[in-house]
Formats: sequence, structure tokens, C-alpha cells
Amino acid sequence: MLDKLVIDATEAPPGFYAVLKSAVANDNANICRQCDWRMNCNGFTHRCMSYELENGLKRKDSCSVVFKRLP
Repeated sequence: MLDKLVIDATEAPPGFYAVLKSAVANDNANICRQCDWRMNCNGFTHRCMSYELENGLKRKDSCSVVFKRLP
């Protein structure tokens, strides 16, 4: 049985919240198009991917997410 994933809310950029990529509707296109943070994304801050980069940067919660703007 898999453990339930728990998103760490402190890892989202200010004004955004994280949603599991698996929960976002996807038409098999680039998942990044579902992310509201995309225009600001540089791949190194506010990490969305679950895996660790060579420089040691990773999400503490090990979740793969997209960021949505807070209402």
C-alpha cells in the first residue's frame, strides 16, 4: 500500500498553492501549461519536481506538483 502524499504548503511561491500533478486535468500535453507559476519558473526556485537535482535542490515533501494562483 502506498503512503498518502502530503504537500508541504511552505514550498509554494508567495501567492500560490501546490496541487499534485496527478490531480490536474491533462490532455497529454506539457503539464507545465497547467501551472500558473510557469512565467516565473526558472527550475531552481519553488521546485515542482519530486526528484533531486545534481546541486541537491529538491522538494522536501517529495511530491510532484503544479502551482496555482491563490484566489
